[in-house]
Amino acid sequence: MSIALLLNRARAEEWKVEINRHLPEIKVEIFPEIENYEEVEFALCWKPEADYFTYFPNLKVIQSGGAGIDHLFPNDIPSHLHICRIIDPMLKSDMFEHVLTCVMHSMKKFSTYIEEKENKDWRPLLYKSIGETQVTILGLGEIGGYVAERLVQLGFNVNGWSNSPKNLQGVSSFTGIEGLSAAIEDTDFIVNILPLTDATKGILNCRLFDMCPKETVLVNVGRGEHLVENDLLDAIAEKKIAEAYLDVFHQEPLPQSHPFWDCPSIVITPHVASRTNIGSSVLQVVDNYRSMAEGRPLRNEVSLEKGY
Repeated sequence: MSIALLLNRARAEEWKVEINRHLPEIKVEIFPEIENYEEVEFALCWKPEADYFTYFPNLKVIQSGGAGIDHLFPNDIPSHLHICRIIDPMLKSDMFEHVLTCVMHSMKKFSTYIEEKENKDWRPLLYKSIGETQVTILGLGEIGGYVAERLVQLGFNVNGWSNSPKNLQGVSSFTGIEGLSAAIEDTDFIVNILPLTDATKGILNCRLFDMCPKETVLVNVGRGEHLVENDLLDAIAEKKIAEAYLDVFHQEPLPQSHPFWDCPSIVITPHVASRTNIGSSVLQVVDNYRSMAEGRPLRNEVSLEKGY
């Protein structure tokens, strides 16, 4: 048996060192430099090429190199394969810190002050305090639920919208289309942390923006495909959305000709909200490899039917 790594080369080298530290007896190879494709039963992947799984006739487990798994489904995955993702406490913490930074930056009008500094314009602005601010989290999974609870602990008023009801302390839980409207009707911020599925693709669209209070702020740290880009530009022009903080995009890096670059109401970050920490995540991968070898249940396995 062997482990194949289908990742960015630099990250793959890091993963190989860490995995071999815990599994010195196991062959760990970086694709496409695989000695025997038939020996591979476990593949650690991040944004692999299409049909990647067809190279390995005896593959059993596909392990995502992060929390996201949508990148593993360019085509239909055979039902006998097990798909797992990483749930890393540091990844959740990093996501919370990024979301909090976006929310506070907007609440305290820093974008305006940065612009006005260029003109040497001294103009104090009104702002909201934490206890006066409503945040709606779309997606209350491992990461979204953590972000929601941490915001509550700081004193924010937090709504959450998800596929099924959640019982999170201090978070008002909503589900369904009617629930989505209720969750955002009085909100100041919408933070998208949904998984990307057929049901959530394009959910950040004109219909949702029309339901928002005037000058809502959007934070998208989910996936670029959640957002209908032209609908956002229209909503900003119509002042339905005051600002957007975008960390994920349909195409990455964002093309230089993209209109988002020229929109002063959009803050762009280059997909840095949270990044899997190899040192703190490697034991999940090692444990899943051992579980596969011993026939035990896998950690953080996802549903092929649901897509999360």
